[in-house]
Amino acid sequence: MSTAPPNNWLFDTPTVVPCGDSSTSDAETLFDFYPDADIILRSSDHHEFRVPRIYIINSSPPLRKLLVQAISNLDTPSIEREASLATVQLPERSSILSRLLTFIFPVPATLPSTIEEIMELLSVAQKYEIYPVLTQIRDRIARQHPKFISPETALRVYSLAQKYKLREEDSMTIEDLEDKLDVMPGAFLYELWKFHQRARGNLLLDILGFRMTDLRQTLKDLQCSQLGCFGFPRWLDNYVDSITKTPAVFDITEFHMALTRHVVPSSTSLNGCSHCGSISSETMHEFWIALETVVQGSFGKAELFLSLVTGEPRSQSHPTSMDQPPPPRPNLNLREADVVLQSSDNANFPVHKSVLATSSPFFSDLFSFAQPSDDEVVDGLHVIRLTEDAEVLHCLITMLYPIPSVIPDSYDRVLDLLAVTQKYDMAAVQSSLRVEISQKTFPALTSTPAAPFHAYAIASSKGLTPEMEHAARLTLDYPMTFESIGDELKLFDGWALRDLAHFRKRCRDSIVLFLKSLLDCHEEPSKIWVGCLNTPRNRSRDQGLLLAGWLHDLILRNIRELQRGFTCALPNEEGLRKQYMTALQAHIRETGCSFCSRVHVMEGDWYWERTENGLSLAKQQVCFNSNVSGVAGNL
Repeated sequence: MSTAPPNNWLFDTPTVVPCGDSSTSDAETLFDFYPDADIILRSSDHHEFRVPRIYIINSSPPLRKLLVQAISNLDTPSIEREASLATVQLPERSSILSRLLTFIFPVPATLPSTIEEIMELLSVAQKYEIYPVLTQIRDRIARQHPKFISPETALRVYSLAQKYKLREEDSMTIEDLEDKLDVMPGAFLYELWKFHQRARGNLLLDILGFRMTDLRQTLKDLQCSQLGCFGFPRWLDNYVDSITKTPAVFDITEFHMALTRHVVPSSTSLNGCSHCGSISSETMHEFWIALETVVQGSFGKAELFLSLVTGEPRSQSHPTSMDQPPPPRPNLNLREADVVLQSSDNANFPVHKSVLATSSPFFSDLFSFAQPSDDEVVDGLHVIRLTEDAEVLHCLITMLYPIPSVIPDSYDRVLDLLAVTQKYDMAAVQSSLRVEISQKTFPALTSTPAAPFHAYAIASSKGLTPEMEHAARLTLDYPMTFESIGDELKLFDGWALRDLAHFRKRCRDSIVLFLKSLLDCHEEPSKIWVGCLNTPRNRSRDQGLLLAGWLHDLILRNIRELQRGFTCALPNEEGLRKQYMTALQAHIRETGCSFCSRVHVMEGDWYWERTENGLSLAKQQVCFNSNVSGVAGNL
């Protein structure tokens, strides 16, 4: 490996030469005639690297296999020969291969100068299983200044990580983007998601048409030993079809890899395919241009409909005035009223200034000033125009007087009412309203997977922290994905989406800790499950105490699922108990275990009471922290 001068790191890593055009050419020419070269690596752009194969063989199992195959087939027509050096054709470009070799050979290591090439270099190291090099590259990237992953580059790195299947960079950018959601409104994320859906739909139809028409014309005389359902080489048909499922495979490198796997002899095809191996470069170029035109056209059509929301009004949380019934007539019969509150839809509510002033510092201050003489007057009373509609004002006024209060049936309208009490600083009214709301049920809150996300978005837009927390806890029962949130994503402010993701992660971590505690068979409640004779003895180093195997597997499966990510639905009491019953029944049915059957009958209810309480506490003890400062002031 490359060497570095002494430093304070835990281990030495290659010295990274500054990247630029000159370093590109230097890296490429460095391996044109490396000392003791006995193999040629040829890039996709026909640059040849003459190097000692011992370094390659010791670094990469896949490349070792290719080298051994090339050497053993020196005399076959499909492998080129030059001055007794075997040549291995690789699908990577010379600029990437040269950088990769600097991390393998004892020379100064160099990173590419662009994000795209760095990510491609990582993908090549991963593809060829050169894991020490992969670690070194990532180490160097982590030490870069400015940072490789920043708010400006996170989205680009994330898309490239998805393309090259680089899970570590994928997760790193997710963590970075998570803290930058406050500058990315949900409307933008929604439009990007819809663009992705449109592009995939277009691609599916366009690729189907290409396979039935353009592909037939481009490769009409091509022969192959393995034909697919459309009459074309199966490898080519499968590659074109794979683009519709994973657009990231639309890459010249992936295409050449597919061809190589088909042409080169393997365990499934001992002789390879000489027909496809002899396809002319002109035919391949013509095919690729035709395919590229189709794919780019599919994305182009999607772009025609892409309209990021900039300055457009947010979707309404409830029907617009055109869809609403006429405002109710004020029928409160409040005698001796001395002021009129007028709603946004022109309904008039005669009320008492003293009641408003007592309930609201806002109105108290308002009434302390002299009323302008040109104010509108209704029935001899001054009119105060408000931005709230008649339904909300009617409900609000019933909360101010000793009469039966009216609470909206729609949860969206309840949030509107709470926001009004907050806007006018009616703390006591808001507190009483929340008590009444807690005694009502709102089925719409959990009617669909998107419903709690909708409630959370609306509550956050109005600065209602308790309602945000209530809705956030309801969202834990559903996946936090584009598909589950759906159109409600447009309602989210970026900071609210970020806070929800943070809360969900903390709940996930708390649940994982609780589930791990259930694996401890020395403590309650799990120790009652020690004694199942059908538990494999290799499950624990402590051969004296073993948790029932089926229960151990159930708990461990949930832990691993949660550790993969936080966007899945988090376990709840009902769902976990169903898993428990299914696993227990399967265990008893397959083994006839009398021990587990007896424990369930005698202590199963107690066990599940403790487990459900523990799971509930694991979620409840996670605080919901949200920054809603300034939101209420913008209502």
